[in-house]
Amino acid sequence: MSIEQAIQQLTRSDVIRTIDANGQRIPPGECFSCLYLGRRFDAKQLLAEALAQAKQHKVDPEVLEQAPFEPFVEALKEREFSVVGNPGEIGDTGLTVMVYEVKKPPLVQENFKRLFSANQNRFYWNRDKFAKLDRGAPVFVVNNSAARVLFGYVQDTMIRAEFDEQSNVSRFTHQGETFEVSGEYPEFVCIEIRSLQHPPSGWQWKTFGSGEHSYISGQQVGANAARNNLERVNLLLEVFAREEEIVLQLQTCYQSLLSHLVDDDEPEQQREPKIWYVMQGKTFSYQKALSYIWAPLEGKSGRSFSHWKAVGDVRLGDIIVHHAGGGVQAISRAASMPMVAPRPDAFDTEWLENGHRVELEVLVQLEQPVALGTIREKKAQLQKALANVRGPYNRDGTGNQGYLFEFTWEALAILLDGYTLALPDEIQRWLPALDHLIEDEEEISDEDDASEAAEERRLPVAVTQTPAREWLPRVKAYMASQGFYYSLAEVANFYLCLRTKPLAMLAGISGTGKTQLVRQFAKAIGYGDSDHCVLIAVRPDWADSSDLIGYANIQGKFETKPLLDVMARAIEHPDELYFVILDEMNLARVEHYFSEFLSFIETRGRDNDDVIVTEPLISRADVNGGRPIYLPQNLMVVGTVNMDETTHAFSRKVLDRANAIEMNDIDLAWVNPPLNVGPVSDIHADALRSPFLNSFDLTAGQKQALETPMAFLMKVNAILEPAGLHFGYRVRDEVAFYLTLHREEGLERLDGFGADAALDFQLMQKVLPRIQGSSLSVLKVLIRLLGLLANKPLDDEAEYSVVEKEVSPEQTRYPRSVKKLLFMLQRFHDDGFTSFWL
Repeated sequence: MSIEQAIQQLTRSDVIRTIDANGQRIPPGECFSCLYLGRRFDAKQLLAEALAQAKQHKVDPEVLEQAPFEPFVEALKEREFSVVGNPGEIGDTGLTVMVYEVKKPPLVQENFKRLFSANQNRFYWNRDKFAKLDRGAPVFVVNNSAARVLFGYVQDTMIRAEFDEQSNVSRFTHQGETFEVSGEYPEFVCIEIRSLQHPPSGWQWKTFGSGEHSYISGQQVGANAARNNLERVNLLLEVFAREEEIVLQLQTCYQSLLSHLVDDDEPEQQREPKIWYVMQGKTFSYQKALSYIWAPLEGKSGRSFSHWKAVGDVRLGDIIVHHAGGGVQAISRAASMPMVAPRPDAFDTEWLENGHRVELEVLVQLEQPVALGTIREKKAQLQKALANVRGPYNRDGTGNQGYLFEFTWEALAILLDGYTLALPDEIQRWLPALDHLIEDEEEISDEDDASEAAEERRLPVAVTQTPAREWLPRVKAYMASQGFYYSLAEVANFYLCLRTKPLAMLAGISGTGKTQLVRQFAKAIGYGDSDHCVLIAVRPDWADSSDLIGYANIQGKFETKPLLDVMARAIEHPDELYFVILDEMNLARVEHYFSEFLSFIETRGRDNDDVIVTEPLISRADVNGGRPIYLPQNLMVVGTVNMDETTHAFSRKVLDRANAIEMNDIDLAWVNPPLNVGPVSDIHADALRSPFLNSFDLTAGQKQALETPMAFLMKVNAILEPAGLHFGYRVRDEVAFYLTLHREEGLERLDGFGADAALDFQLMQKVLPRIQGSSLSVLKVLIRLLGLLANKPLDDEAEYSVVEKEVSPEQTRYPRSVKKLLFMLQRFHDDGFTSFWL
C-alpha cells in the first residue's frame, strides 16, 4: 500500500491523538504546517506519526522525504485541519499589528454587539485601547465568548462621543449611523472590517488574562510576550487559513515574533497544560484528595452540571489546584485521562454510582496554605486574570458553589505571589512573571477596578439544604396561621407547577384566595416583601407588551414598566426568589400584551455557567446599565384569572404554556388557625429552579419510570384527537417533568398527594382546560374521558343522568378531573355548550 493510500485510512481523531501523545516531537514544517490549538506541525511528519501510532504502519524516512506534499496537505484539509504554507517572501516585519481581546462580562459583550455598522463592514471601539495605532494599521479583534474574530484596518482614529450622564450612555454618529453604548467613553476608533469569522469547532483563544491587547509585529513587540503570541498567531491562522492576504500578514507577524525569542529559543511544541481549580471541602484529605478527583456523571434527578462535567475534560498533564479547609492546600498533575469509575466512599451517597475519575500526582503541598483572606485581598487581580473563564471565585472573593472550575496560569501566579516555594518544572515553565504579563498594560485605578467588578455577572451560589417534602408542610402551616387555608396537596401542587415551569395561572371565582396563595407562599419562604413579591394590575386597555415591559418615549428614552424592573432585580440577585402576580390577567387579551413573554419563555436554555436564561427581552444601552434583561430562572410569574362577561377567554397558545390551577372548592366552615408559626428560612432560588427544559433532559431511567402514566396520557390524547382537542409535545413534556419531580422528591409522602393525585392535578391543569364547544364530538370526548378516568364503560350517547349514577368522583383514582368532567357534561346537557371555565 502506498503512503498516499495509507493516509486516507486516518481519521481526524487519529491525528488529534497523535498530537496529544507525540506533538512535542514533531517540528513546524519547512514548507507546510498543520495548525492545531495554537501549534504548528510538519504536515508529512504528523501524518507519518499518526500512521505509526493508529495503524501500526511505519513509513520509511526516505520514502517520506521523497513523497510530494499535496496528498498530505489535502488529507489534513479533508479532516478539517488548517494548513498553511511558508511564504517565499514575507511582508514588513516592522509594521505595527495589534490583537485586541474583548472580555467576557455581559456589559462588554452587549457593547460589542452594538458597535458594528448595519452592513457589518465597520467596527468601533473605545479609542483608549487603540491609542498607539495610526490610520491604516492592521488589527485583529477576538471575542471568544461570542465566537467572533475579525481582521481589519484602522480607518478613523478620532471619533468624539457625547456622554449622557443621566442614562449613562455614550453616543456618537459616524458615516450616517448613530451608535450608543453603556458607559462613559469620550472617543472611539473605527476599524474597516476585511473579514469577520466564526472560529472552527473546538477553537479556544489563549487569553491575555488581565490584559486586553498585545502587539504581534512592530516596535511595540516585547520579548516576554513573544512566545505566547506565537501561539496566538497560529490560532488566528486557523481562523483565517483560507484568506491569502490575512495569512500573509500573520506569517509576517510570526517571523517578527521569532526574531524576538531570546537565546535561540525554539517555538514551544509541547501543549501548555490547562489549569483547574478543585473545591474539595469535606472530601479533602492528603491521602485521598491528592490521589484523584471524581465527579458523578449525573445526580439522582438525572441532571449533570458543568462543574461535574469538567472532570471529563481534564487531560493528561493538566494542573489541578486544590482548595479545601478555607484555602489552597496543594497543586497536583493529572496522571491519567478521565475514566468512568464507581463513586468513592468519601463522596455523597445522593449521587449515582458512576462518575469520571482522574488519577493525580502530587507536585506541591503548601506548608502554609493560601488562606481565604489572602484570596479576598487579591480579588481585584484575580477577577481580571479569570475574566474569560468560569472561575472558582464570586465577586466577593469567596468560592463559587461547585466542584471543578477553570483557572489560569496568571491567576496561579497571583495566588502564589509572596510565597517562597520550590516549584517543579511542570509549573515553573508555564508560570508567568507578574511584572511581565503584558508589557503595555496601563495602570488601573481603584475606580476602574470597581467599575469592572460591577460588570461581573452574579451567579447563584446558595443551595437549599432542606428537601421540599420537609418544608412544604411548614409552608402550609404558616399560611394557615395567617388565616389562609389550603390543603397540603394544593400547596405542593403549586410548588411543583412553578418548579416545572415558572409560569402558572390561578383560576376561580372571586374571593377564593388566588392572589393570597402566591403572596402567602412567598411570605412563608421569606420573599413576601414588596421588592420580591410584586402585584401588577392588568388593565382592560392593554394591547401590546409596552404596558407590561416598557416602550421608547418620543425623546427616544426607554420607559421601563414593573415587570422589567423585577426581572432586572432578579438577575442582580440570583440566589433570591421573585414573584410577579398579574392580577386579573385576562381583563385584556393575554395573547396581545403577553405574547412576547410567552414566546421568550420558550427560548429557555442553559448557558456555559449552567444558568437558565432566555433570549433578551430588551437590550439597550440606556436600560439596566446596558446589560440585557432576560427571563431569569429565579422569577416566578403567576396570573390570576376570573371568567365572566368582563374577561377574555384563553387561546391554546396560552394554555399550553402554563399550568391552569383551578380554585373553586370552597368550605365556609370556621377553622381554628395554628399559632406562633414562623416562615421557613434558608430557602434559596435553587428550590424552584427547573431541572428539566426539554425531554432530552430526562434520562432513560426516568422515561422508563413514566411508562405507565405516559401510556395513560396517550389514551387521553386519542380520545381528544377526533374533536381536534389533542395536545402536542410541549404538554406531554411538562406533564412528564411534573410527575418525575413528584416521584424523585418523595412528594407522594405528603397527605393527599400520591401518584394518582399528581396525575389528577395534571389532567385538570394541562388537559381539561382545552375542552370547549357545542358539537357532538365534544360530547363524546367528555363521556369517553369519564369512562377512561372512572374505569367504567359508558355509552357515547348516554344521558347525563345515567352517567351521573354510574360515576362517583370519590370512587375513582382521579376525583378532581372526574368531578370537573361531570360538571362540564351537565353544562353541555343544560346549555348545549360546555367549557372548562366557569
